[in-house]
Amino acid sequence: MLQRHDLYFFLYPPAGVAEAAAERWQQMLADLDPALLSRPMATQRLHLTLQHLGQFEGSVPRAVLDLALAAGERLVHEPFDVCLHLLQSRGATHAGSNGTVELAGQGAGVQMLRSFQRSLGGAMRQAGFAEAQIRSRFSPHMTLHYGLGGVRRQAVAPLAWTVSDFALVDSLYGLSRHEVLARWPLVARQQSFTGW
Repeated sequence: MLQRHDLYFFLYPPAGVAEAAAERWQQMLADLDPALLSRPMATQRLHLTLQHLGQFEGSVPRAVLDLALAAGERLVHEPFDVCLHLLQSRGATHAGSNGTVELAGQGAGVQMLRSFQRSLGGAMRQAGFAEAQIRSRFSPHMTLHYGLGGVRRQAVAPLAWTVSDFALVDSLYGLSRHEVLARWPLVARQQSFTGW
């Protein structure tokens, strides 16, 4: 059977932020029924999905990879701040049903993230991706746990950081493994100085 590959543009939080998110979730898990729990997302794989570029059997086609690399190269953007402060479930109707638990954001905390995601869509368009391949709906979130649902939506202590890069990632389905194929830094524009 051929290995399934899912190609994505991701944002990875800094290690300290990922560890804080995982630690907070572990503390909350202590209050849930252990019989309902599956395994939380590994700390090093915590991420925010910007775009899903396709699902492929065996390997990612070179033509798709080239388009993705061209889109990543085209995007020029300054670093920006993001803040996630809501814990919620998605795709699950009751405790123990299949779904995800995620840390999400809304309003000002993800305004620049939304802008960045739209800019990435524009870069994908310029690189040659078809409109149908570009994600138009975007709900900023970081999945903490698969196979668990029914968590009441609630405000939690905010997790905030400055986004300084984004990545092209090959996610190997069923292996719990991400292969980072490329990373692009976000670079602040040079400050202009006017006289003395």
